[in-house]
Amino acid sequence: MRGPRGRIGVVTPTYLDSAEDWFQIVPDGVNVVFATLGVEDHTPNEFDKARAVVERTARGLIKMGVGAVLLGGSPLVTLQAGGGPAELAPALEKQSGVPVTTGQDAAEMALNALGIKKLLLVTPYKDSLNDGMQRRLGARGFQVLALKTARCPGPDDMARLSPEVPLGLARAAYREAPKADGFYIPNPKWQTIDIIEPLEKEFGIPVVTTTQSSAWWCLKAIHVKDSRPGCGRLMGLL
Repeated sequence: MRGPRGRIGVVTPTYLDSAEDWFQIVPDGVNVVFATLGVEDHTPNEFDKARAVVERTARGLIKMGVGAVLLGGSPLVTLQAGGGPAELAPALEKQSGVPVTTGQDAAEMALNALGIKKLLLVTPYKDSLNDGMQRRLGARGFQVLALKTARCPGPDDMARLSPEVPLGLARAAYREAPKADGFYIPNPKWQTIDIIEPLEKEFGIPVVTTTQSSAWWCLKAIHVKDSRPGCGRLMGLL
């Protein structure tokens, strides 16, 4: 059986061009099963299309026998006034008995676990998505001290960015607000896994990214207490 220590199901809105980041985190014996919703651009119509099929997709992963389900796509949560994945997750968990959460909720749990309340927000998003993210974080009790963004028009553009882009933006955010508790760097499309520990060592504060916090929550949900090295302080909380 693939994944003798456990299987994780991940619903990703955009097409998955690489699963490498996940497998830089999860240890041997844990498998990750991905299902994509076919979002091609960051527009309201594309997000509505994804919301229409997310429940069926998640139920398919549960039927496969995964031990936890992560509903990815922070904009599906931060731009939704009601309903959507944020309300679907607890309903699915109650019905199936399988732990289910959203990537945004997993990130917020990670921020709380690390004691990050005043944060530096570093994103690849355009302004409309940044506005939704800041509203969501504020409503959940977080304070954004500085925002730095690459303003990418869509997911393909994000995937093409080198790790030097989020690294440079994070450094600029810290210069603007050095009293922050930590960094929050959302979105799994741009390359952030390899900058987590360098940032933590350089500035002495923790870093939370989307894939890292999603994997952390999933590993906890399937009772796996170890990860591969190099993924930041958060993994010490498994």
